[in-house]
Amino acid sequence: MPPAELAVPLPPPGLPVIAVEARFGATATPLQAGGSEPPLVDPGSTFEVRLPFAARGARLVLLDARDAMVPSGGNAEIGTTSRFTLVPLEPLPPGSRHVLRLEGLASRLVISDDGRSFEPLVAPFRVAGEPPPAPPKKAKKKRGG
Repeated sequence: MPPAELAVPLPPPGLPVIAVEARFGATATPLQAGGSEPPLVDPGSTFEVRLPFAARGARLVLLDARDAMVPSGGNAEIGTTSRFTLVPLEPLPPGSRHVLRLEGLASRLVISDDGRSFEPLVAPFRVAGEPPPAPPKKAKKKRGG
């Protein structure tokens, strides 16, 4: 008799997407380029992710280089497909790095309305322009007597 095979759960597949992009005016920049350098976007960009299925239990967030959420507004349009949009409340700092992430509401996994689960979408990018200069350091006051 052959040994019983152990059932090992497979990890959830990557999230299938129709589009992941940054938009500035009439220009759309794909954010899943797969190159060694993350795509470059305009500081005033808005963001959109479209999925080929309904996913009411998901949200789109924008994270800065310290993994902190960037204050943003957004919208989700769910039907037979899903469209998530995100608009930062202020232009992004030039030269900064960010990550756009579509994740689940209840857990980190994105769950479709029909019950399938997917790894979150993670799309890193850089903001065009040079970072602002660092503020000058304040001179320490000497205490004397």
